[in-house]
Amino acid sequence: MIQRVQTIWLFLAAGSGFLTTEVPIYAETLAGDVAKRYTVTESLLLFANNIIAALLALIAIFLFKNRSTQMKFTGLGIFASVLLIALEVLKISELEEANGVIQGTYYWGALLPIAMTIFFILAAINIRKDNKLVKSLDRLR
Repeated sequence: MIQRVQTIWLFLAAGSGFLTTEVPIYAETLAGDVAKRYTVTESLLLFANNIIAALLALIAIFLFKNRSTQMKFTGLGIFASVLLIALEVLKISELEEANGVIQGTYYWGALLPIAMTIFFILAAINIRKDNKLVKSLDRLR
């Protein structure tokens, strides 16, 4: 399980997914110098999508014996993490419109879903390489 490179990428995707729930993604300054930080946990849709993406990565780690199923879970993880990025941007734009935002800044927590997407893509590439290697060895038998 740990011998494969895709396990490391999937573990990093899961780690960045679970870390996203803890760190702020956006901060805004409202009228009257009131500062507010937002995390993924403040929106049920963002939180659920984030946990689903992180769990898909964890489940895919343990599917190392079945590469086709592992690839499907990784593909679903890519979709979930891209959806998370889109929902984050949508939620932040809704917050900016609803509140009287004077100044808003993204925090580094907003970059974690992008990193999760990259880790999922790298895992998919390595799963595909692993599958090609096994198929080429089957031809030699």
